[in-house]
Amino acid sequence: MTHFVPISPTRVWAFASGDSSRQVLTCVAAAAQVLLPTFYGPRFRGENAPPNVIQPAPCTFTVWFPIFASSISYAVHQARGPARTLDIWREAGWPLAGAFAATGVWAPLVRSGKFWSAQGALAAIAVLAETGRRQIAQAELKGELSTAEITAAASAAGMLAAWGQAACGVNLAAMLVSNNIVPAGPKAAMVGAALLAGLGVLGTRAVSAPERTSVSSRFYTGTLLWAFAGVIIGQRRRSWSAVATAAGAATAILAVAARKRSEPHSS
Repeated sequence: MTHFVPISPTRVWAFASGDSSRQVLTCVAAAAQVLLPTFYGPRFRGENAPPNVIQPAPCTFTVWFPIFASSISYAVHQARGPARTLDIWREAGWPLAGAFAATGVWAPLVRSGKFWSAQGALAAIAVLAETGRRQIAQAELKGELSTAEITAAASAAGMLAAWGQAACGVNLAAMLVSNNIVPAGPKAAMVGAALLAGLGVLGTRAVSAPERTSVSSRFYTGTLLWAFAGVIIGQRRRSWSAVATAAGAATAILAVAARKRSEPHSS
């Protein structure tokens, strides 16, 4: 006679939060991040398109190609046996897996018209990817990562964190106007400029942070500058306030980065 052995919640949690589960989730989430936006992403046409408040130029969105490629590379790297028990992947792996999953979930949410939920997904991308990026940057500067590990993780975390923040700001500006929370016109332009300024503050803080010299931080800063350049190109004929704010934020980031590079490192 077979006896039923109850499964304790502790054992279930230990399995769900274990190294193998993290590796599998990261691979599945990285694949979903690529496949769902590609094959089930939003299709905006005519009047269904979101309001253009601080929308970057269409060419700016090519940043997704290196984000997808680096994310898959990281997922494959961390899935290897030797990487399973590394502390850095236990710390940064979960947030990055969550950021990948949030990116994948975002596409069907937008396509099904659940725009505020999609905005929440963008916020999750920004927060989770930035959490993982900072942990990777700190481990990198402590000499805890090999060149292969830096190559696999730094670009994915840095680019996704920056682009997640930029997308969150751009989409929020459009959402506020489309839901008549902010009227189109001058007030929408003011809100858009304020959101761009906020992104600039985040960027300058990242550049001036202790881990500013890390590879992941450089990818972060470069991607954010790419987003600002896209806004400048995309808004140059319709919103001078957006262009001026984006240019000012990018200039501030570059100025802080140049000053920090010229300062001697403390021993």
